[in-house]
Amino acid sequence: MTICRFFIRLRVISRQMTRSDYIRGLREEWARAVSKTRLANKLVARDAMIEPVFLLPEDNGRDIVKKLKAEETNVCIVITKEGKFLGEISDQDLIILLLAQVEYEPLTRILNIGYMRELAKMKAKDLVNKHRTTVSLDTPINKVIGLAYKEGFHYIPVLDKNRKVRGVVTPSSLLDLLEEY
Repeated sequence: MTICRFFIRLRVISRQMTRSDYIRGLREEWARAVSKTRLANKLVARDAMIEPVFLLPEDNGRDIVKKLKAEETNVCIVITKEGKFLGEISDQDLIILLLAQVEYEPLTRILNIGYMRELAKMKAKDLVNKHRTTVSLDTPINKVIGLAYKEGFHYIPVLDKNRKVRGVVTPSSLLDLLEEY
């Protein structure tokens, strides 16, 4: 669809709709026009991914906290030694664990000390969460954006055909990519 035909179509639509319907129609028509361009069809997850922070299953709680702080991230990806995806550990997971300690651990609750005691004993394999949503390197960016909205994610792991982690897509990395287009 040419730009001229696009605007003619919009004029027809605008006469038949309310203001909010008109705006919705405008967005839909623009999305259809853009989706037919080659640019929209060639953006994939690989274009938006960034390097993740990795953990191994045997890393302990102190290592996890150090990596989260050092990398200024809110999630670490747990992988096998071969680089295969196992899951993730987020800062929220650690906070939930610490809150449980405050409630149920007498030393922590009464004396206000010993927060890292239980966490230091745990390994990444004990804390890992299975991630429900992953994408491949060639997943279209529109699908990645849809998953981001649907899942309410902070990141989506990007895996190759062998289930090895190649990167993660975050809201910031999506915005960085789409800012250029």
